[in-house]
Amino acid sequence: GGVGKTTIARFVYEAIKGDFNVSCFLENIREASKTNGLVHIQKELLFHLNVRSSDFYNLHDGKNIIANSLSNKKILLVLDDVSELSQLENLAGKQEWFGSGSRVIITTRDKHLLKTHGVHLTCKAKALAQNEALKLFCLKAFKQDQPKEEYLDLCKEVVEYARGLPLA
Repeated sequence: GGVGKTTIARFVYEAIKGDFNVSCFLENIREASKTNGLVHIQKELLFHLNVRSSDFYNLHDGKNIIANSLSNKKILLVLDDVSELSQLENLAGKQEWFGSGSRVIITTRDKHLLKTHGVHLTCKAKALAQNEALKLFCLKAFKQDQPKEEYLDLCKEVVEYARGLPLA
């Protein structure tokens, strides 16, 4: 965690959402599924995708409504921070659920989930290089891209300790 997967996904989502009929960014699915359950997330997905038939109370019905309502629409869906296979199966079960040209972006800490679900293409977010991490740290800490000379060594130590993770 902390490498910037959600930030990257949000940036891509904002950049391309205009190319789709409808779009939805479901953030922090791991926590939301613990707090509210997957049926609630299914209903949230359908609401954001302008599907009004969200009167259901179990996962099976939710899956059927998602599949039947979206199969002819070009969808952009981001599933952020997926932690369990059941989340993928109940929110984006099969490619046929979505119309031609649809895209589903999934962020997770567990690459095995993506392989098990049959995801076609994966990308690994990498930690920032030392100079990029230093620049980002200085922008956040000092509102400029370089520290004052007297703070340079300390800033380098902080960046080294964080190992290139922007949120550290």
